[in-house]
Amino acid sequence: MSLILAFILVFSSFGLIPTPIGNPLIASRTYTTDADFNEGILVGLDAMNDQLNLSTEHVTLPFIWVPNNEGTVSKVNTETGDELGRYWVAPPDPGGIGKSSSPSRTTVDLQGNCWVGNRDAGTVVKIGLYEAGIWEDRNDNGICETSLDLDSNGVIDSTEILPWGEDECVLFEVVLIKGKEGTFTPGKYIGGYDTSHWRTSPRSLAVDENNNLWAASYSPCYFYHINGETGAIDFDNIVYIPGHYAYGAVIDGNGILWSTNRPTNHGTPHILRFNTSDQTSEKIYLTDSKLQSYGLGLDYLGHLFASGWNHRKLHRVNITRPLGASFPYIGEFYKWGPYNARGVACTSDNDVWVISTSANSVYRFYNNGTFRKSIYVGPSPTGVAVDAVGKVWVCNNGDDTIVRINTTDGGDGLGAVDLVVLIVGSKGHYSYSDMTGIMARTITTRIGTWTVDFDSGEAGTPWGKILWNSLEPEGTTVNVKVRSSDDQLTWSPWEDAFNDVQLSSTPDGRYLQIETTLQIIEGEESPILYDLTVNIGYILATVDFDPDTLNQKSKGKWITVYIELPEDFDVQFIDITTVELSDVDLSEWITAELKPNNIGDHDGDGIPDLMVKFVREEVIELLNPGESVIVTISGALNDGTPFIGTDVIRVIH
Repeated sequence: MSLILAFILVFSSFGLIPTPIGNPLIASRTYTTDADFNEGILVGLDAMNDQLNLSTEHVTLPFIWVPNNEGTVSKVNTETGDELGRYWVAPPDPGGIGKSSSPSRTTVDLQGNCWVGNRDAGTVVKIGLYEAGIWEDRNDNGICETSLDLDSNGVIDSTEILPWGEDECVLFEVVLIKGKEGTFTPGKYIGGYDTSHWRTSPRSLAVDENNNLWAASYSPCYFYHINGETGAIDFDNIVYIPGHYAYGAVIDGNGILWSTNRPTNHGTPHILRFNTSDQTSEKIYLTDSKLQSYGLGLDYLGHLFASGWNHRKLHRVNITRPLGASFPYIGEFYKWGPYNARGVACTSDNDVWVISTSANSVYRFYNNGTFRKSIYVGPSPTGVAVDAVGKVWVCNNGDDTIVRINTTDGGDGLGAVDLVVLIVGSKGHYSYSDMTGIMARTITTRIGTWTVDFDSGEAGTPWGKILWNSLEPEGTTVNVKVRSSDDQLTWSPWEDAFNDVQLSSTPDGRYLQIETTLQIIEGEESPILYDLTVNIGYILATVDFDPDTLNQKSKGKWITVYIELPEDFDVQFIDITTVELSDVDLSEWITAELKPNNIGDHDGDGIPDLMVKFVREEVIELLNPGESVIVTISGALNDGTPFIGTDVIRVIH
């Protein structure tokens, strides 16, 4: 098929490249200025001084993942309150009629995907973020079969939810039942579920800096390390913690997992300090009285906060405390807290927000534990989380609502509810953990993404190399991945890109979406992206049309064209049967003659060129008179790699 391309040479921010007329094909683009970077979507990154750095602000993606007592999880847009999708995370009512899988802890990974623990099934399930193109095409039709708000009314109704096992964004079902552990395609597991509320019942889920999941069963307590990419359990690192009944979890910036013990009936109240690197652990008893703890939250000052359930206490723990250090001599304290205190979250000002289920309210405290304000949120709230712009979300267990609080609203400027969202038919929400992913993205590790769509201007464009210049201090990374589309609606699977290496699996398409991730794994210094260049898969040839001036009244048999290829490509491998010539309108193409042809160096520049001939009469008929007439030559190598080049000539009549 002819390459329908035409170019004029311009010098712009794109570099000295062929830039098209009509339906253009952009051969290359370098993003290097603040304006360039701001063409894309920045999450957790700042474009400053013509480079990208990790932001000093604490942000996450604009979604909250809400567990529903009916046995589903809802994805809600935190900017609008619209419910964007709802997903079954186990078969309906595995414990019998009216006894759902009881999804509870939802935690969001570094890519925006959701993990959820099913307390009354003994499983954890991963849901891919549709907006990021994370799904599995199980029926190979190229279309993501998933729950969507098809009528755009902000509510997912029963016709917009896919049955268990049919939603291609529900990626893995990981069974944690002792003796049945394994990873399954949703809907394929037939081994039976543990529907006991106090047995396997995973209640502690947290994502580490490598985007893998740590999940704990309840009784007996085993910590499982689960590969975030494949869902596979690391069977060599299943850690048994006797006497701990895991009830919640967070991972701090040092790789320490903190887990509460169930506050009543099971064991002595404590907080578990678990080192995810070497699997060592320690139980921390909160004061000599061994006070209860329930929900957990991390601030940006190196503190862990724990609610006190029925002991009316708010605890603060110094997360840098040495192993085995005694209390209370290292800065920890406890102060008054509300009764029935559950979920805990910290905003970027390091204020602490604590749920009281019995008071139907969320309580706001200074970081030193001084009470500031209580805000009524609805019946029986449980969990609390902070969204992408610093607003606080609360999930209610006594009805179908979740509510959003603007932290600077109200007559006192200390916060007021600014949005109530009804998740119809959800039967309430028993929710804890990192529902928006802000702790994983800003405390467990620091991570940011820049996503931009490059438009080549031509459908079916093959893709070449991605190149970038970056600074990656020790303990940091810069990673790039891409996917392609012809319509920006249906996208190919992601391909990891390697610097200055030809893309191998990304299909041809008009658009290339590039996602660049900067991450600090250890230390404080941010990696930097200075620039990124995307190249199409065409070889850019140098073309010399002979003669430079074509007289349409002249006689002769041939028009001669010389083709040079860049270094690393050899003109002897050009398939002459593919070589074609077109004018500026690109409406017609002329095929080169198979003979005569020759390889030489007609311009004496030391670079071999291929001479091909076109029938003069056909070329004269094709080209219109003009002082600067663009002639385009296209073709391919024997292996199918396409090339393109242009020359500008004078045509007289």
